[in-house]
Amino acid sequence: MTARAGRSFQALILALMGLYLLSRVWNGSILLYINQRFVFLVFFAGLLFVVLAQVLYAERISGQGDDQTMADNPGLNMWWLAIPILIGFLIPARPLSPSAVANRGISIDAPLSARIEDTASILSLSPTERTVLDWIRLFSFSENVQQFVGQPVDVTGFVFSDGRLTANQFMVGRFTITCCVADATALGMIVEYPQAAVLKEHNWVRVQGKIDLIERDERLFPVILAESVEAVPQPEQPYLFP
Repeated sequence: MTARAGRSFQALILALMGLYLLSRVWNGSILLYINQRFVFLVFFAGLLFVVLAQVLYAERISGQGDDQTMADNPGLNMWWLAIPILIGFLIPARPLSPSAVANRGISIDAPLSARIEDTASILSLSPTERTVLDWIRLFSFSENVQQFVGQPVDVTGFVFSDGRLTANQFMVGRFTITCCVADATALGMIVEYPQAAVLKEHNWVRVQGKIDLIERDERLFPVILAESVEAVPQPEQPYLFP
């Protein structure tokens, strides 16, 4: 293959890489892979790939390096990059399945960092607007957790049954992403519900009730006294972001 043809192929690969990243940002599916605060980096990376593709195509038109072949310049050989790009375009984006909890485990007290202003912003929310992550943060960083007893709860998550729980308890869980899906952590709140045993594992539910306290390892954790548990579809964005 001549250098001109190689430059054309390089430009095509870089353009496809850029368009792939930009398309994921545009349709929001990039949030199935990374934390939302890194989306702008992916956006600029996509733009950079498109710009580099234009530069390489301009070199092809100008005829620079026409006397070279692919063998003369191994750097022109980028055909293998087409494989992950094709996989990315052909395989639809999917979130992490709740079944992954079996391998990753689930925590009711994850070591999440939080600033004072973060906790203050959570307190400013209506109790029914708080997520599983918000409640766990409040209980992790508040000095007086008794103040939350009796507050209404309205959270959505997947059902997880832990062998350490009683027959009328289950956990409502969500995955949180700090950086990317590789570091996803499952967090959960214990729910007391008389019909807990009939709930299907990993199904998504909406839990409404009141906050109470449960003691484990000499610490107080939140427990939801459920008044209603209803099946719901998986949210369009199933992850929570610290």
